[in-house]
Amino acid sequence: MLELTDITKSFRTGPAETIVLNDLTLHVGEREFCSIMGGSGSGKSTLMNIIGLLDRPTRGQYRIAGEDVLAAPPDKQSALRNRLIGFVFQSFFLLPRLNAWRNAALPLMYRGTPEAEARRQACAMLERVGLADRMEHMPAMLSGGQKQRVAIARALVGQPKVLLADEPTGALDPKVAQEIMDLFLEVNRELGVLVLIITHDPHIAAQCPRQLRLGGGRIAQDLRMAA
Repeated sequence: MLELTDITKSFRTGPAETIVLNDLTLHVGEREFCSIMGGSGSGKSTLMNIIGLLDRPTRGQYRIAGEDVLAAPPDKQSALRNRLIGFVFQSFFLLPRLNAWRNAALPLMYRGTPEAEARRQACAMLERVGLADRMEHMPAMLSGGQKQRVAIARALVGQPKVLLADEPTGALDPKVAQEIMDLFLEVNRELGVLVLIITHDPHIAAQCPRQLRLGGGRIAQDLRMAA
């Protein structure tokens, strides 16, 4: 599903060049569930942004489902991102003036889905993630765990093939963090969505069937747990 080959990402500040990712190669198959760990500055978020088509590598090749996405023009990349990839972030990024179902429906609205149908699908996904009784609630009325469930519903409502989660449990207490992790595992198992989670929490990473660690700008460790 995801094929990154010899990906390099560097930044230049004046005469100095900082290489964050250095000829990184990573292939992830359909329905996999992976964690990505690494020290501060190891390039975790940079890698996530490249996978999510939010940033471009300095050089390298990247294919999603066999398609050379780096060769696609920006408008096609945006369409691919909307259709294939869902995002979940530590800070939720819910729009404060929209209620839960309207936040969850945003990817569909961007596609031009009629409001009635977008609402139906958003409400169905909110029910799927355990928020059947919070559809009309504004973000300020929700707990941290409930906000993250809305964010997960938003990420899934467009039926993506890939779910990218950047420190999704970082702002939650341990009990709620585990509930959210259980939800990710359930989504992966029942919906067949490929899940990539960036985390600094070894307990969260240890629950992932495949565990990746970045080091030196590359995949320094790739562990697969026995089924």
